[in-house]
Amino acid sequence: MVVKSPPPIVYIVLGLLLLWGGHRAWRAGYVRWPQGIPLPQVSLPRLGGEVGVGSQDLLLTSGERTLFADSSPAAVAAAELLRQGNLSAAIPVLEMGLQSNRNDPEARIFLNNARAQQQGSPLSLAVVVPISSNPNRAKETLRGVAQAQEELFQQGGIGGRLLRVVIADDGDNPERAAAVAKALVAQPEILGVIGHNTSDATLAAAEVYQPAGLAMISSTSTSTRISMLGDAIFRTVPSDQVAGTQLARYALSTLRLQRVAIFYNPNSAYSTSLRDAFASTLTSEGGIVLAEFDLSASDFNPQASLQRAVGQGAQVAFLAPTASVAEKALAVARENAVAGKPLALLGGDVLFSLATLQEGGAAVEGLVVAVPWHPQVPRNREFAQKAAQLWGGQVSWRTALAYDATRAFLRAIQQGSPSRSAVLAALGDPNFRLPDGASGEVRFLPSGDRNAPHVLVRVEPGNRSGTGYDFVPLP
Repeated sequence: MVVKSPPPIVYIVLGLLLLWGGHRAWRAGYVRWPQGIPLPQVSLPRLGGEVGVGSQDLLLTSGERTLFADSSPAAVAAAELLRQGNLSAAIPVLEMGLQSNRNDPEARIFLNNARAQQQGSPLSLAVVVPISSNPNRAKETLRGVAQAQEELFQQGGIGGRLLRVVIADDGDNPERAAAVAKALVAQPEILGVIGHNTSDATLAAAEVYQPAGLAMISSTSTSTRISMLGDAIFRTVPSDQVAGTQLARYALSTLRLQRVAIFYNPNSAYSTSLRDAFASTLTSEGGIVLAEFDLSASDFNPQASLQRAVGQGAQVAFLAPTASVAEKALAVARENAVAGKPLALLGGDVLFSLATLQEGGAAVEGLVVAVPWHPQVPRNREFAQKAAQLWGGQVSWRTALAYDATRAFLRAIQQGSPSRSAVLAALGDPNFRLPDGASGEVRFLPSGDRNAPHVLVRVEPGNRSGTGYDFVPLP
């Protein structure tokens, strides 16, 4: 048999990695280049690469291409090797890359995909994230999937079979989400889908998954409309009904304030759903909504809107922005601070971000947000510590709940056979239970919703985030 030498790109990337800090791992003996070892050609499952949809292409990968504009040198080089089927060469490249940059979920998924393919007969799941529109949030979700995949590798797999993850990008675009869903449905080896990110994308994709009997578990979509999509649609994130109810009752019972102005995006299923849940609970339990403001309006004026709300007697500003208009919500908070903070601030989970602390500063001190997960809640600490060790820092709620979604799928596969119908049946069983998720026990209601509360956190002075302010769980 002819012994193949590693292709030139391997040497290029190794040089980059050495300059990048990888020499420490090399000198410590953690990674050895398999010199003189034959590099077998292995056929990878084909996803069709780019599938035409209008004037765009669908982006899917299990390692044979990178999807991020800032993909690491290791991932780029490994993708070339994986296209050639050289798993034995790709694996050490990815291992060395992660020694230098362990916070790279794309490279970690590629590595575990290569291991799974090398082992043979991999189990396949897909994850759909908004790489082209929000790469940071995409990476947050991918870290949760990658961590569950890594743990399965360490445990030896399910019946010796490891997990292969197909990554797809829908850009948070509903039309594109539906097209991605069709492409995934057409891949019979895919047993389930983690995603989509936004509620609008999930609503569009669910129309494809439901009739095909392909289970989907969203870890981030919270619209109450998702509860009515069918028996193939699940989520590990609690719905907006839970968040809206908790925040409304906090305003009425803890703050003892009844008069509210709402700031939201009426063009978003998520924002509208959160607004409706909050308003219905507030008004049914003695409160009143005095005014509503469209954050997406081109002529939205934060100063004039705040003055109008205060002038009408509002005591609370309920901020339910989408990511695209979050800055406008923060502008309202800043105007509120300039005016002496006449309004107490409550908000949805979009505001649970480092950007809120960085850009809001003292203006958002006292803001109370309903979030699905927080690392300081006792039941979440074990996962938070493990995640910090793997990724080199604190992870977000998106990572935690994507981990739970992946683990739920793996649990369903363990309980039945590795088929779409068996996975769907296991998830829909009233007795289905994942006892040790990142956010505690995972159970699904008949609607597919997660049976769990949100956590209320408040912005307070602190040093954990490096901004001078932190989100602190309320007792």
